[in-house]
Amino acid sequence: MTTDTMKTGRRRASTASRESKSVLRTYVLDTSVLLSDPRALFRFAEHSVVIPIVVITELEGKRHDPEIGYFARQALRHLDDLRVEHGRLDFAVPTDGGGTIRVELNSSDQSVLPSGMRQGDNDARILAVAANLAGDGQWVTIVSKDVPMRVKAASLGLEAEEYLAEQAVDSGWTGTANLAISADEMSDLYETEIGRHDDVRDLPVNTGLVISSERGSALARITGTGGEFSLVRGDRDVFGLNGRSAEQRIAIDLLLDPSIGIVSLGGRAGTGKSALALCAALEAVLERQQQKKIIVFRPLFAVGGQDLGYLPGDQGDKMSPWGQAVFDTLGSVVSDNVVDEVMQRGLLEVLPLTHIRGRSLHDAFVIVDEAQSLERNVLLTVLSRIGQNARVVLTHDVQQRDNLRVGRHDGIASVIETLKGHELFGHVTLTRSERSDIAALVTSLLEEGELG
Repeated sequence: MTTDTMKTGRRRASTASRESKSVLRTYVLDTSVLLSDPRALFRFAEHSVVIPIVVITELEGKRHDPEIGYFARQALRHLDDLRVEHGRLDFAVPTDGGGTIRVELNSSDQSVLPSGMRQGDNDARILAVAANLAGDGQWVTIVSKDVPMRVKAASLGLEAEEYLAEQAVDSGWTGTANLAISADEMSDLYETEIGRHDDVRDLPVNTGLVISSERGSALARITGTGGEFSLVRGDRDVFGLNGRSAEQRIAIDLLLDPSIGIVSLGGRAGTGKSALALCAALEAVLERQQQKKIIVFRPLFAVGGQDLGYLPGDQGDKMSPWGQAVFDTLGSVVSDNVVDEVMQRGLLEVLPLTHIRGRSLHDAFVIVDEAQSLERNVLLTVLSRIGQNARVVLTHDVQQRDNLRVGRHDGIASVIETLKGHELFGHVTLTRSERSDIAALVTSLLEEGELG
């Protein structure tokens, strides 16, 4: 049987199945789904969920991973709970939503795959399960957070979907809003440094305001749920760094407020996210002595998704390219004397995120750089490790995701949507590029899809 004949037969069988079984579907989940959401098993309503046995093997292999081991263990526990309740998992067991779950031991014959896909790897085994089930007349959809897996499935004529249940709806909230007020209200704001307006009652706490009136303009920040706001001074600096745009000045106001434990700085490359975060850390540790050390965590992904495991040497050698980016930024905003003092006193650590599991970060100013490459569960793990008298700044640019498992609207976007409006959280998206005109031009063209 040729590949085209196989695809045509599978489509016909799938169509006949849909007509006879209404809209009931069979979802084949890969490992990436269960690592991102261990309860994904139970989120498919009345449909059938199939877990290929190779997924269990992959989860077992990830149990002790410092980043995602917790989620692998949770997924395995859920499956074990089902085993205890029902005795076996090789037959479909019911879920509370009216669907079923089973671990597929068979249907792994790879002869249904084109010769180029019979690699004997785990992806091929999962695809073979889906293809065999589709050949049996089931309406099959592969669910994965891995882009390559979804592309492979589609090339076989199988339906493929990204796992979306954990995603929050991205409202496009930038952390700032515009407000027009009267001249008298502006005078009162300048005099008292506080104000209130019904037009901003529904905005999340800590949203920045760009206020305009006939008497000029001002910046402010929402401080209450009844439309209250306070003036943001434009002349404030953080360790000598002044804001050059409204968003940067609002970011500085957030960073200098010790009551805000989590600050999110978004924006495309070159907008000053890392510089602001590092200067805020130096201000807190060296000047105000609010924390004792600076810890910068960076994900283990380089441009293109390569991880540290491909680089030679020990941990120090492997982290050098990642750490150098932090020191480059630091050297561009402070003097060599400050850099030397920070290094000699051991005030700055640059670590891979694998080091955070099991740690509680007390008396530390924590920066999570390149947070757009982190999955939602990993981000939540980071935040759960923040201890007493510690703060965390997340810097991110959703245009530059090097982890193929992270979509544009999950990960950091989901965390922002979840936390916004809490008094401990503030977010602002920076828009003004501080890099060269060339860098700004190329970044803009890349975002618009005119290059690459």
